[in-house]
Amino acid sequence: MAGRFFSKRFGARSERSAAAVWLRGAVAFAAVFAAGALVSGCSTHNDVGTPTNAVIVPAENALILPPPGGPAVLNVVERRKTNAIEQDIYLFTSASTPGQNVLRVQFFGPMEARFDQQKTSGYVAVRSSEMMRQARRALPGVALAQSSDFLQNNYGPFGYAYGRGRGDDACIFAWQQIRGAENHRSRLNGYGTIQIRFRYCAVGASENELLAPVYGYTITGTFGDPAWNPYGAPPPLEAGIGRVGNPIYRKEPAPADIRPATVMTAPAPVRRTVRVEQPVRQQPAAVPATANSVPLPEPGGVAKTGATVIVPPPACDAPAGGNCP
Repeated sequence: MAGRFFSKRFGARSERSAAAVWLRGAVAFAAVFAAGALVSGCSTHNDVGTPTNAVIVPAENALILPPPGGPAVLNVVERRKTNAIEQDIYLFTSASTPGQNVLRVQFFGPMEARFDQQKTSGYVAVRSSEMMRQARRALPGVALAQSSDFLQNNYGPFGYAYGRGRGDDACIFAWQQIRGAENHRSRLNGYGTIQIRFRYCAVGASENELLAPVYGYTITGTFGDPAWNPYGAPPPLEAGIGRVGNPIYRKEPAPADIRPATVMTAPAPVRRTVRVEQPVRQQPAAVPATANSVPLPEPGGVAKTGATVIVPPPACDAPAGGNCP
């Protein structure tokens, strides 16, 4: 009886002691694990990165390129958004006006699904007030005047503002939007938009020289979707092309357009003739023989009749009214 009581009492106590020991061990292990995780977390270092998705791409990956005559491309900064690709194409600058020459372009179109978490590129309608606001922001301190001329390049109409910069600098800010007509544009075909901004300053340049890159730049970028087409439908052909009964004859060039070919030949040697003029010997005038003529002797001592010496008569000393002999 006593043994049974002893075993029950002390057996329960031992079980409670074992449970307490196990609980203390579990708590200690959890504390050690948490401390190790904290230490390892503090020792982990992440690489430094930029908070934006802007990257520098090679110049040959530019979506739009200036003409071969320049200005030269320095570098290209690209940003990919949810609905567009943006590029800032920085160009060579020799002007003293503050700021950097840049060709900025936006391609609105179908982006890949991995860019869904990026920001959306804002679309800005092409209005005169908004374009002049952007021009003044790109060229601060430059007195700009918007051109009222209707101009267009290979991609359609464009506008610009012109002004004089610092020193002998001339500056323009040009803008262009390439977008299909409203009746040819839908979500399934002919959609897409390209917006271009061009800030350019040059030393001693004229207004036409600043506009040369706007006329000459080439758009090289595109989306893979065949329905993306901001250029619109191609222009229709003339009514008579391809139809029976409408012959097309070769057009002869106008006479003014025909220029004879110039054959470059070596010039013939020029012969120069030097004329040496001989002195003219004047013959003495024959003097008629008179009564006072005296024949001159020849060097041999013989007098020659033909050569005579005229001796002048003496001066007349006769009084007034008299006659000299």
